[in-house]
Amino acid sequence: MGPWPASPWDRLRRGRDRDATVEGPALLPPEAGASRLMGFLSPIFLLAGLAVAVPLILHLFHRHDAKRMVFPALQYLLRTEKEHARTIRFRQLLLLLLRITAVLLLVGAGARPFVRGGGGVHDPTATILILDNSMSSGLIRGGARVLDLLNAVALRSIERASDEDRIWLIRAGEPGGPAITGSRADLRAAVSATDVTDARGDLRSALERAVLLAAGSRLPAAEIHLISDLQASAFERSGSPAGGEAVPFEAGQIPADGGLIPVVVFDGRSGDRENAYLDSLIIGGGLPPLVNQRTRLSILLAGDADSADVPLRLVVANRIRGAVSSGVGISALLPVGPFAAGYVDGYVETDPDDLRADDRRFFAFQVRSAPTLATSGSIPFFLSEAIPVLMDAGRIGPAAIRDAEILISVAGAGVTEATREGRAMVVLPPNDPALLPGLNRALGAAGIPWQYGPASGIGEASITRWSGPVNLDDVRIRSHYTLIPGMEELSRGVLATLSSGEPWLAEGTTSRGGYLLVASALDEQSTNLPLTAALLPLLEWMVSRWGDTQGTQESVMAGTPINPPPGTSSVRDPAGTLHPVDAAQPFLATAEAGLYEFLAGDSIIQMIAVNAPREESLLLPIENSDLRGLLPGPATLVGDSARWTRAVFSAGQGPEIWRWLLVAVALVLVAESLVAASGPSPGRSTSEVPPVLQKTVD
Repeated sequence: MGPWPASPWDRLRRGRDRDATVEGPALLPPEAGASRLMGFLSPIFLLAGLAVAVPLILHLFHRHDAKRMVFPALQYLLRTEKEHARTIRFRQLLLLLLRITAVLLLVGAGARPFVRGGGGVHDPTATILILDNSMSSGLIRGGARVLDLLNAVALRSIERASDEDRIWLIRAGEPGGPAITGSRADLRAAVSATDVTDARGDLRSALERAVLLAAGSRLPAAEIHLISDLQASAFERSGSPAGGEAVPFEAGQIPADGGLIPVVVFDGRSGDRENAYLDSLIIGGGLPPLVNQRTRLSILLAGDADSADVPLRLVVANRIRGAVSSGVGISALLPVGPFAAGYVDGYVETDPDDLRADDRRFFAFQVRSAPTLATSGSIPFFLSEAIPVLMDAGRIGPAAIRDAEILISVAGAGVTEATREGRAMVVLPPNDPALLPGLNRALGAAGIPWQYGPASGIGEASITRWSGPVNLDDVRIRSHYTLIPGMEELSRGVLATLSSGEPWLAEGTTSRGGYLLVASALDEQSTNLPLTAALLPLLEWMVSRWGDTQGTQESVMAGTPINPPPGTSSVRDPAGTLHPVDAAQPFLATAEAGLYEFLAGDSIIQMIAVNAPREESLLLPIENSDLRGLLPGPATLVGDSARWTRAVFSAGQGPEIWRWLLVAVALVLVAESLVAASGPSPGRSTSEVPPVLQKTVD
């Protein structure tokens, strides 16, 4: 990447001098700026400048090799001539300069010169408009949305373009959307139709796509117009955590010819950063609600609020089912239910503020009957006491091994007998290491690609890298076995690890159903878990997590692809539009927050809640110092929409000035006529301009 113009950027401090603009030669490398201030459409005509020799030759040949014969009667006249000689020479030199100037101006006008810069025509240019229509562009500022201003700026870019340009429109708020191209009328219609999405802006990927489009355009010039509110999160790599560092533009993504692509950036950053938003909606503490049982919804209010008490409303099936007031940083609890079996959907909302997309959070979950459970092997004492408690509470039901939906197996006992389709197994190791070979054989027979091995460490270990709904901070593991995956990719199924780095919980799925492996026996010798309050909720989580848990955990973020469940034929989006889909391909049209129904024919097989990403709610703009290294070429930063037209295409051809040169020629000729008229003429007396009497001597 080439050098940046330092001084203009240094003047741009947040909140001060936002309208400062880097224009004209600042887009070019410093060494090239002076030499490219002007160009000519017909440079061959400059050869006519040789005609400037005509008046010069005439002036030089206006000399006489003659001897003067002085008569006494003419001495007075000669003296008078000598006194006016300086004036005559000055007039002759002035006439020479005026005639040379007229010739040069005529030659320059014939070459059709132009000044490089905005306001005129330019070379055919590959123009890529990156329009940021992410969720934060819906912020109301000055009575209008930020996107309305960004759209107006994008339309000005299209108006400044010529028919020889090729224009692409990339909507940064629609990561899966195509780059739109066509005529200027098509692009105007596309910009006018651009609306705010609920997805996170991905300016990093948009810039990479723009570079590839420019490199493949085969046009003599290229320019990227980045029109955005410059959210810091929009420059992070997709999938990077909030607040992570922005990744610089890689050299390999710049065109192979080494040319830098100028970027004109519209600075739509907002000075208002306070915003309250809803976050972290969890149903039932992460456990799926059961038929005819009440559950609780937890919702966190984050950000900055104008008041200490913010009203929250729970809406289920378009009816308000609960209301509570909460403060920032506090998780409010809202009781809900009981419900019959089936899907339940709704949302939690608060009073709208200037950024309204994050004032409502959707949820969807499936209410089902309590799962049936069977146990096999020597169940630890405390575990055998906890299971009846869950049965008495209606959270699980008893069943035989062959008919149970869930089997808790110790040392692999009963694994081959659990033949129900779709059954799930929770496998606990034995206390006696001598029983490990039998356990591993049972796992192999069940198609589970994991093995138990001897522990590699001694001493107590804590549980780390655990994101489940149960707090395990106080749990200590005294002895455990090593879980060995049969394939490296199985390590992605590790749910919790020990402080030694070894896996403690691992999950997976086989053709017969799901499984959960625990690295230690759940007795008081192996762990203190049976003696803590975490045993009962962890056991409930182990046996209840195999149903449809959608809505009990974090929902899908807008703009994230969703893999349809098997058998899906279409998807109904929040607006009610049906999208035919292939169940083998991810569904990409998730830019709108709301409820998505995955259908097999007319039957709903899954309902998924899609919500706005929290990164867009932070209203944290990127710093100029960080922005410098993220653009693929020299940049112009424009903070005033009125200056945008002059900033774009500034490296191309500006306005032609030959008409002004012709006006200058006319003025010079008028001046030449006046100067020439001030010389001697036949009607003037000899007393004013004395004659020169010459006689040629042979």
